[in-house]
Amino acid sequence: MTRLGPLVALLLAASPAAALDPDPGTEAQHEALRALKANLVETVNTQDFDRLGTLLNTPFTATVVTQDHFTDLDAAQASFDGLFTRNLLRMESVAFEAEADALSAIYTGTVAVTTGTTVETYTLADGRSFDIDGRWTALTVEEADGWKLAAFHSGTNFLDNPVLNAINANVTRIAAMVGVAGLLIGLVAGWFVGRRRRS
Repeated sequence: MTRLGPLVALLLAASPAAALDPDPGTEAQHEALRALKANLVETVNTQDFDRLGTLLNTPFTATVVTQDHFTDLDAAQASFDGLFTRNLLRMESVAFEAEADALSAIYTGTVAVTTGTTVETYTLADGRSFDIDGRWTALTVEEADGWKLAAFHSGTNFLDNPVLNAINANVTRIAAMVGVAGLLIGLVAGWFVGRRRRS
């Protein structure tokens, strides 16, 4: 399996003209990279972690939209399974779609960097569903048996997303309810005080 440390060091140490300028790659390479993306999406959506392991480089690193970080497939699976058993915001289903911005940038003929967008759909056990837009960057390496995912990072806009909007709506609703309750309590208290004064 490919080791990333020496490869990354080589890319950083080499001259920009020689190592850091991407080449266009071949159509076969880009077709294989598209197939890898489709297979990765399918394996995650079907929770087929055995198959997912065959699509990953050794070693690999991944940071998902929750900002959980993994270098171990068992830890990734445990975290994913935990979404369906947690007490707070327990999931009923999770699915995502991924699109690339453009063709992958291929370096040294065997290393590819790809960026793109995601739509992740989280359906909660209480029936609520959220579609969260995100962005991702992937580093893949070409091995003897095909392209493998070596590094992945995804994120979302923490200032504007459906989950945050739902939380804000709940806070606003609770604040309104507290305000109405306070007003009613004030009216009732005022009525009792006025009645006692008239007695």
